[in-house]
Formats: sequence, structure tokens, C-alpha cells
Amino acid sequence: MQKLHLFAVSAILAGCVVDNVDDETEPEVSEASQHTTSANGMSLNGMSLNGMSLNGTSLSGQTVVKVAAGGRSSTSTALNASGMNGATLTNPAVYVGSSWTGTSSGGLSVPLRIDTATRGAGATSDVGMYGVSYQSSSGWQPLCGVDGAGVKILAVAVLGTWNYGEDVVGGGAYTSSTTFQTFACRGKSIAKCVEMGYKPWSGRSTHLAACVRMLRGDYCGTGKGHTLDGTMVNLYDNVGIQADTAAWVKEAEWSENGARCVNTNGQPRFLLTATRAPRCLQGTTPTVPVTSTCGNTFGTGTLIINELQTDTNTWQ
Repeated sequence: MQKLHLFAVSAILAGCVVDNVDDETEPEVSEASQHTTSANGMSLNGMSLNGMSLNGTSLSGQTVVKVAAGGRSSTSTALNASGMNGATLTNPAVYVGSSWTGTSSGGLSVPLRIDTATRGAGATSDVGMYGVSYQSSSGWQPLCGVDGAGVKILAVAVLGTWNYGEDVVGGGAYTSSTTFQTFACRGKSIAKCVEMGYKPWSGRSTHLAACVRMLRGDYCGTGKGHTLDGTMVNLYDNVGIQADTAAWVKEAEWSENGARCVNTNGQPRFLLTATRAPRCLQGTTPTVPVTSTCGNTFGTGTLIINELQTDTNTWQ
């Protein structure tokens, strides 16, 4: 099982999507927490510390919602984002010094620059990891902030974009693209899911979208998260990328559109939040089914199932 740590980045990047907390006071992420780790030499597969944040690319109260997939090298050679990950990732250092153009949530153009580049190891050796800066009136600033040691938090380049709307139709949705990409900050939901193996360049775009929904507790598929950072979840999928290795309590089945059902035999994460049950799970006829068998098998359309390390007291 992969044990990954998902905490929100520091207040320098405070505009990411969160729920029920002041998004100006997100806790700091450490350099160690950015990385896939193992415990006591054991391979951890399928466990993750979840959190509500979608991404960490925010500046002056606005979020960088997309980045043009075409850039320029330091010598003005045209670059394409399709080579920043996957089988074509031979030497990520070619992107150092390159310039890109982002767009903020307010429609502003944001100059971006890649200052450092590296790649993951093992199962993430096809994942490029980049130190990205944005240009501000006071100079170049780290797009994803810095960790407690002052080290720049890296970003994973992911072709496609996310809808940053919260509690709206289409909120939190992922759209594949060849013309726009996302610089997903490590330690956030998007990058976490990519590093767990849900890579768009490997044909796993829908699993990536489902994983992000699951980590954020976006049960209704509206972009509104219902969870708390640091809650441990066990996740596994219908294609064997992540395996079930823990006998925990089923919480929910997930697709790219949110939860397909929620299990009644445990205490789901939304009970930890101030608002408790999301709207799609309220009332006598919730729009998301609530059953005692949810998660027992992969139903049609289910991509990911998650479990919680809770007692078996029912919540209804």
C-alpha cells in the first residue's frame, strides 16, 4: 500500500478549494509529506491521508485554473506539455527555464516559469515534477509555496483542467484537454491521485477524476468537499492499480461524478464536518443511494471504493 500524506499548503497559497474551514488558514505541508513513503520497509498500497484541497495554485486570492499546454524554452524553442510526463519523459531538465502562461480564476494572464525539474522513482518514474514560479509585482514567487524548510513545493503537470466551482453543477469536474494543462501541487488531491497511479497519459483520466472526488469527500459531485485533512482512507479500484489490503469499514463507491452510494455500516467522513451530511444524502429519498451493501462489489460505473478505519456504529 502506498501511504501518502495530504495536507494543505501554507497560507501563501490560500485560495484552493476547501470546505467548512477558513481557506486562509490552511496548515503547512512539509517536504516529507509531499512524497510517497513506506512505513518500516513495508510496501503500502491503497492507503491515503485524504484532504479537501483540490490544488494549491493560488495567488492574491485567485486560483490558477489552467495553463496553456504550449510553452517556450529559455532559448525560445516551442515546447508542448504532452512531453512533460509519460513515456516521452526522457529528460525533464529540458523544461528548466521555460515559460508558460496561466489563467487565473478572474481571467487574468499569469506568467509562469519552471525553475527546477526532476522525476519520480519506481512507479512514478514517468511523472515529471517541476518547481514552478509565477510573476508578481514583487518578483517571481513559488506557485505551490514552500515547505517548513523553505524548499519549493513541486508541481505535477497534468493535461486537462478542473472546474473550481463549489457546490454548483459541474463543480470539481475534470475535463481532458490537449490545449490546457494543470500544474498540480504535490500534497494536493490532484497530484496525489496521479502519483497513486491514476495517470491521464496511461488512459486513467476517469479514475483520476474519481480519485479526486473521493479524497475530497465530494459525495454530490458538485465540487464541495466534506472531509477533514488527515483522515485515513483505504482505497482500491476496479483495474488493480490500487489493491484492497485492509479489512476496514466500507464508506462509498465512486465514479468521476462523485459518490455512487454510501454505506450505512460505519461513520462516513462528512460526520466530522460542521455541515455533516451533504444535500445529496439528506432527506428520506437521497439522490445518492444509502445502503448497507454499498462497496461490497464493483457495480456498473464504480471505479473506486474506499474504506475507513472506524467502528461499525451506524450513522443513520
